[in-house]
Amino acid sequence: MNPAQEQAFKAASGGVEVSLLSLICIGGLLATLLVWAAWALTDVWRGWSNEKLRNAALVHFVVRLVVLLLFCIWMFAS
Repeated sequence: MNPAQEQAFKAASGGVEVSLLSLICIGGLLATLLVWAAWALTDVWRGWSNEKLRNAALVHFVVRLVVLLLFCIWMFAS
């Protein structure tokens, strides 16, 4: 952003810096994603431990979850 755009953003947002707002949004995204991942992992674990879910399904879920987390961290937090 050029200085005029940054100044307009500050005026419209009540003095909030662009970098602070970006950090809050990325932190919220990652926190939500990690909470969802923990919930989903416990749900899948319960299904696997009750023998209602095959081993292959558990492995596929874990691989997909790790890829999703790594991709989101790479895209948004780097």
